[in-house]
Amino acid sequence: MPRATRSGLRQLFEENLSRLADPAGLHATIDRLEADGLLSEAEAAELRRGLPETLEKSAYVLRHLAAHLAIGAIFAFDLIPLPLGTIGRVLWVMGSRLYESILGTRQRARVHSLGVLGIAAIPWLGYAAYLLPLRRASDEAAYLYANHLSYARKGCALEALLATKPLFVRRMAAWLVPSLAETSLRC
Repeated sequence: MPRATRSGLRQLFEENLSRLADPAGLHATIDRLEADGLLSEAEAAELRRGLPETLEKSAYVLRHLAAHLAIGAIFAFDLIPLPLGTIGRVLWVMGSRLYESILGTRQRARVHSLGVLGIAAIPWLGYAAYLLPLRRASDEAAYLYANHLSYARKGCALEALLATKPLFVRRMAAWLVPSLAETSLRC
């Protein structure tokens, strides 16, 4: 990979990571979910209260989610008739699993599971593959970050975005991101 492309990828990665892990941006997402009627006042308060812990627990997975988003930006307008973004995501997951396995960090290696690899191999949807380990760690984190990305990229909540998508995409998204009713925020 040419040096300019590597530095561009690194810059995109850093921008995505700072956007994903920005407490102010996440608070704005919570406010927006509340304003859109997708969170009650009590649910929003609970998400805000747990945000520092969510950020701490999610840091490793967010780095990989940011990398997938950067790969997507690099290959978004690729004219070559090969799914280079998909190939890049799959190689990222496999390489990360191998790297963490060699280091002996089993818990981190498990983040790059077969499920994540399978989702990463799906064109377009694969950029969200790392929502799966977020969900394993916390349903609330997966819900919050999926909506955070949806607001940032499309200007609407995930629920509204998915309403316009084919059934297959809605089912995959439901598997990756819990509905609010499934989270522990609802009693």
